[in-house]
Amino acid sequence: MADLLAGAGFAVLSAACLAVQSLTVRLGTKTHRVADVIAAMFGVNLLVLVPVTAFTAFPDYGLTPTAIAAFAVSGVLGSLLARFCYFHGIARLGASRAEPLKALFPVFATAIAVAALGERPTLTLAAGVGLLVLGGAVVAADSRATPATASGRRLWLDLVYPLAAALFLGIDPIFTKLGLAEGTAPLVGLTTRVIAAALGFLAYVAWHSHATGEWWRPRANRWLLGASVANTGYLVAYYAALDRAPVAVVTPLLGVSTLFVVLGAAVLLRRDERVTWRLGVAAVLVVAGAALVVRG
Repeated sequence: MADLLAGAGFAVLSAACLAVQSLTVRLGTKTHRVADVIAAMFGVNLLVLVPVTAFTAFPDYGLTPTAIAAFAVSGVLGSLLARFCYFHGIARLGASRAEPLKALFPVFATAIAVAALGERPTLTLAAGVGLLVLGGAVVAADSRATPATASGRRLWLDLVYPLAAALFLGIDPIFTKLGLAEGTAPLVGLTTRVIAAALGFLAYVAWHSHATGEWWRPRANRWLLGASVANTGYLVAYYAALDRAPVAVVTPLLGVSTLFVVLGAAVLLRRDERVTWRLGVAAVLVVAGAALVVRG
């Protein structure tokens, strides 16, 4: 029981960190590019995770070639591509609209499990997916109705970013589970995926700079640093939660970040975003849908 309560506490902490990350990214991208956010985030991630992992896991890190490859793929999907798409979604739509759409990743995870792994959906699972889809539809309808977002084709293109992030986050767990099945400790796996994602980001920056002839120098401000610290806190708390409590408990509590973001945007981002009652309804639908999907 003590481990379960501790795991639930870490899950709520990770949800709060996710919400802080989203809100500070929204403020940071008003003056800085998404690439600046990602660079700052990888810098803080590595500054914290590498020494902690090197010290706590020494001398046996439990990494096999299969584990390294699996965590590398999960890192590129979840820690690089998903971040890129999600942060662009925040910059274009606002945190209160991008977050519920990103939180639809259980829909993609379920679809992959059914199509690729042959899993049979239950009634509870189907109900959860239905609530998630309904929540996403409410966000899309709200985005069309508010003057705070783009309109027409531009709006639909903007909506693609958080939905793409949800897709990458839905695929990510397949490779994470493969890596953990090799016997690798969660903290080692997390650090391996972050290193792989950071290397992928550096490769992209080098290619882009060579192609355009413009050498990019990352910039940061207090909001980007705050988002980076919050993201690192989320990662550590999330893995600590999974180490103490089952996924069926951790994932629904993590989904509460959607409610935190909508409430936080209503209070802290009133000048930048228009938070409507429809977004509140969508957030509740998404949290309830995620809970049913995990239990289904």
